[in-house]
Amino acid sequence: HIAERVDEARHNHWTLHFTRDNIAPVAAGMCLVGHIVRDLETFNIHECLLKLPMMEIFHIVSGDLSRLEGCYLFFDRAKNKWIRSGKTAGEGDAACFGGRGGTHKKNARSKDEMRKHPLYARYTAYGVDNLGAREGYFEYLAMYCAMAFDCKSYVTPLCSNDSDSSLLVWSSESIEELKRRGGCLKKHQLQAVSYLWELCYDLLLAKSDNISVSPGFESLGLRVNRKKRKMEDSE
Repeated sequence: HIAERVDEARHNHWTLHFTRDNIAPVAAGMCLVGHIVRDLETFNIHECLLKLPMMEIFHIVSGDLSRLEGCYLFFDRAKNKWIRSGKTAGEGDAACFGGRGGTHKKNARSKDEMRKHPLYARYTAYGVDNLGAREGYFEYLAMYCAMAFDCKSYVTPLCSNDSDSSLLVWSSESIEELKRRGGCLKKHQLQAVSYLWELCYDLLLAKSDNISVSPGFESLGLRVNRKKRKMEDSE
């Protein structure tokens, strides 16, 4: 992930340290809710390690879930495969799952967005000319909740450190970097938490099915590996 998607100048970025610190608790959470396949030793590094969305292991974003924030997954119902993880957090109506889903739906009809994001180029909305090779239609995709929180409710276990209720590791480096951004520290932490889960779920998708080229943590300073993208675009 780092070599292929992250700008070389950002390979030692604090968000990657934050991710390494928290891979274990995130993996434990994924196992606890039953998202990970059984018999991991029988899977190779290129295969998807997430179960298929059967038997309500994953929940489609709808109803009350739509107003929450966190990490989501797109599932191609026609080809029966996970294709992308995503995050949403912050301020405004677009910061919840429902708002983010609406933005995706609108962008799937925009040629400008197709030029910038593989999701919209490969999964264009019905009736819209696509750019490049289409892999399906946006309407084929189901948006599932991977991890969610209510920013207006109790989120202390996600943001606290070194207490009995703490779920994640917040190093002094991570806290200082977020404080430098000014404003509400808790809001910055919840952004980082959403990015963390997005990246960790991204790592579990089959490489051949995963259409994302993003490094993650973009608004917190991580930059895409443009040299790698230019090489792939020229092939």
